Amino acid sequence: MSVPRRLAPAGACRQEGFTLAEMLVALTGAGLLIGLLIGLLGSQSAFHLRNEDTIQASQIARALSDGLGPEIRAAGPGDLLLATPDTVSIRVDVLRAVVCGTASGGSVDLFAYDSIAANLQSGWRGTALSGPYSAAWVYTDGLTPVSGVSAAAEAACRAAGADPANRMPTRWFRRASGWSGGLAPMPEPGSLARIYGRLTYAIHRSASGSATVSIRRNGQEFVSPLEPGAAFEYRLSSGAIQARVSTGALSRVREVRLTGTAIGRNGRAGGRRVVYAMSLRN
Repeated sequence: MSVPRRLAPAGACRQEGFTLAEMLVALTGAGLLIGLLIGLLGSQSAFHLRNEDTIQASQIARALSDGLGPEIRAAGPGDLLLATPDTVSIRVDVLRAVVCGTASGGSVDLFAYDSIAANLQSGWRGTALSGPYSAAWVYTDGLTPVSGVSAAAEAACRAAGADPANRMPTRWFRRASGWSGGLAPMPEPGSLARIYGRLTYAIHRSASGSATVSIRRNGQEFVSPLEPGAAFEYRLSSGAIQARVSTGALSRVREVRLTGTAIGRNGRAGGRRVVYAMSLRN
């Protein structure tokens, strides 16, 4: 006698889970969501890079204005040493002094009233001298009289009327020797003396090797990067603007200009155009 076979209820063979169609829909949705997230992150990253470039370009422009500008403007026409499209070189005072008088042995007593760039990284030195009530300077490149703090120089200078308020410390009074090396005859009392160094701003290819340029100050990188094409130019007393000035015409320069475009290191934002006109001191 056969046992009747029992039939399973309808739908009992179906297992729980996703169908292929449902999985495809879910994967498609996840892919779209991931794509949107990646696009959003990429957009935010690009925004930050552009913003960083804009800020950096502004900082470069400010560094040029705050650093290079005052130093160039402090130079007079007679202080200009080199004027080419990629290099400008000037005399920069390290020490300024008044000649109080001469001493035995050919020494000079000085009241050094100002120390401007005593930390200037330049092995090149020189001395300039201007007579009493004279605006003309005599420059002697390579000559630096040997000077040292001197109580005798302080007494001589105070007797001559230097520092009548008696506020300056002893270290500002110096006795210097070696003037006969290039500044003969001996300077008269009341003459002004300047000890100076050489300051050079030069445009070079950036050290990173990228297609940008940097400006170096006495060999050290000052600002970077700028787009290629940055250059110095010079306005003469006649009003003419030249890209290069010969040695014999340097005293005719009245203004140094720098033109260029400051950019960010990421290359995502437009550069900031820089045009600085720096008038030399009269």
